Amino acid sequence: MKKLLSIVCLLSVFLVACHEDIDTSARYVFKERTIAGYLDSHSQFSEYVRLMKEQPVSDISQTSVYQLMTAYGYYTVFAPTNDAIQLYMDSLVIKGIIPEANWNAFPDEKTRDSIRAVLVLNSILDGTKQGRTFVTGDFPKTNEEFEINTMADRKISVVYNKRDLDSMAIDGICPVSKKNRDIEAINGFIHEVGYVINPSNETLGSTLHKFTTDYESNLSVMARLVEACGLTDTLSRVKDERYDLLYRTGAFPKFHWNLLNVDVEAPEHRKYGFTLFAETDEFWEEELGKDRKDITKEDVIEWVKDQGFYPDAVNDDKYTEENNLLNMFVTYHLLPERIPVDKLALHAKEKGYNYKLKNAKPTIPVWAHYVTMGKRRLLRLWESAESGGPCLNRFPKLNNGRHEDYHEKECSEENEGIFIATDETSSLVKLINGMIYPIDKPLAYTEHVRNELAKVRLRYDAWELQPEAMNNDMRIMTYFKRFYFSSDPDKQYFDNLTVNSKQTDLMLLNGYDQDWPNYQLDEVLAEGVYDITITLPPVPKHGIYEIRMGVSTYSGTRGICQVYWGSRKDQLVAQGIPVNMQLGGNSANNILGWEQDTDDEDYDAEVDKKMRNNGFLKGPEYIISTPGGRTTNRSNAGSTRRIVVRESMSPDVVYYMRFKTVQPDYTAKQLFVDYLEWCPKEVYDNPEHPEDIW
Repeated sequence: MKKLLSIVCLLSVFLVACHEDIDTSARYVFKERTIAGYLDSHSQFSEYVRLMKEQPVSDISQTSVYQLMTAYGYYTVFAPTNDAIQLYMDSLVIKGIIPEANWNAFPDEKTRDSIRAVLVLNSILDGTKQGRTFVTGDFPKTNEEFEINTMADRKISVVYNKRDLDSMAIDGICPVSKKNRDIEAINGFIHEVGYVINPSNETLGSTLHKFTTDYESNLSVMARLVEACGLTDTLSRVKDERYDLLYRTGAFPKFHWNLLNVDVEAPEHRKYGFTLFAETDEFWEEELGKDRKDITKEDVIEWVKDQGFYPDAVNDDKYTEENNLLNMFVTYHLLPERIPVDKLALHAKEKGYNYKLKNAKPTIPVWAHYVTMGKRRLLRLWESAESGGPCLNRFPKLNNGRHEDYHEKECSEENEGIFIATDETSSLVKLINGMIYPIDKPLAYTEHVRNELAKVRLRYDAWELQPEAMNNDMRIMTYFKRFYFSSDPDKQYFDNLTVNSKQTDLMLLNGYDQDWPNYQLDEVLAEGVYDITITLPPVPKHGIYEIRMGVSTYSGTRGICQVYWGSRKDQLVAQGIPVNMQLGGNSANNILGWEQDTDDEDYDAEVDKKMRNNGFLKGPEYIISTPGGRTTNRSNAGSTRRIVVRESMSPDVVYYMRFKTVQPDYTAKQLFVDYLEWCPKEVYDNPEHPEDIW
């Protein structure tokens, strides 16, 4: 009971600390039907209206949520009926929070207020900043999350009845009325729900701790392995409280971007997140021939050893050490970012795909190569038209010729990877700071996986390298947004990106609906006397790799930077001559040698060779500018790749790349980084199978 009350009280602080004071007095109030007006006129919502009138928008505001619903805005309200609220109160009695189901039965005022805040604030999506509301036709697919958080800053999702897609429930337990939905008001839409929306406040760490003895979870074995590796506290982190305090006290003022004469805001939060891909208890019972209750970590260690996984690992009882056998096995299942269902495959600007269509189907493959927790290794997420959904470590052969379609040609059983189930029958677990995806095959960084990764070109969106971007909803956004990041050494946002100069103006630009020729929509942009250093992902195997930098020229604004690279962060070595980001195939003297493709493949290959000799490649055929369009980066003279590094690299070494302006007197000149590519020598210097154009 004490623990539950503590959690509830903490939630209260979390809820009220995340919202600015909203003064509705200066906002135009419509005389026609507002959300508040509709709810007032329907008696089944009388209890909800009463609670809305009592609930302030924040702890520093006198404005009630009800007042907010009388004013202009873009609100989506999941309104619980009186019966729904009564069911919720009954559940609190069952949990022992209150002795009887009424609002006067709470042990203290703070607990009552926190429960009311959970009920009211989680029922509303405030899309005013984004100009977004949601009718049922705009709801996400099964188990995918709404792009806008609740007013309590929580994620909610929808689950549909497979036999009746018109039947849907928020978070799988709050049914949306078939009769009273999509009710339009001047300031948004109302959907009646049959239960109170109350997302779990459990973290990945606390949930796995419970699962160690919860054998019905089907994840008890993995939970015990994670706990043995000492990861529970790490996986319990939710957000950077220090950053939140700085934000609330005005430490991150808006940056005025002179180029467009707009203000750019810092992110409101710095959240942590985690994703666990976990073999089920059923898997372990079948593999080990023992009941899940009796399976020990020693059983699993022996099994891992028998499979030949991680032969160089240390097999001792120091499970918290990253070179320990059990630790290496467990941490390869963990990513330091919360990847929701709709972000397992990052569909955006791949050729043939239109991200603006609600039910767009996968076309050519999309992928991401994440760096795991523990010892740094690569984990591939993949989806294509042929894969049947998102997969781990899938390595098919592709139709990747100059005039082919880049679809999967074939995929052997050895390379088919591990399928991730996300439909309404899946048993995935959604938490405040994490996701758990059950899998039915063993996941390991085997020699085969490393060999396959070492045979392909690895392309990373620039923001894919920063877990904070995923954890704070900056990846593949469905509305246009910019973010600004402080250059103050004491206020930096990223673990893998360091701003070296206080005169650096660093931004993330999301290109939704902009028709920019950007990979996965977004880009890194910096102005001022910029100087940043990025921690690079590991290579899969020792060898010679080429690193390319994807650049899109933009008349007059791109700058010139020197690129540095190496394994000593404080002693990086300059790589070649400075990179002129204004220089593209459309430059006046065309010193790159860029030419539009013809019907003569041999001639086109010669053009590619000439550009390589100049240190350039055309942009990829993979990327398009306009969703569903035909113009690719390869046919766009302004989108090219610059070869910036060609060196021998080792998987056990951490490398860094630094970008520093060579034009300190021209502070409006931009650093632009769209994506980076790692290409092994086996690919870029293969006489039998030249590197493809994709």
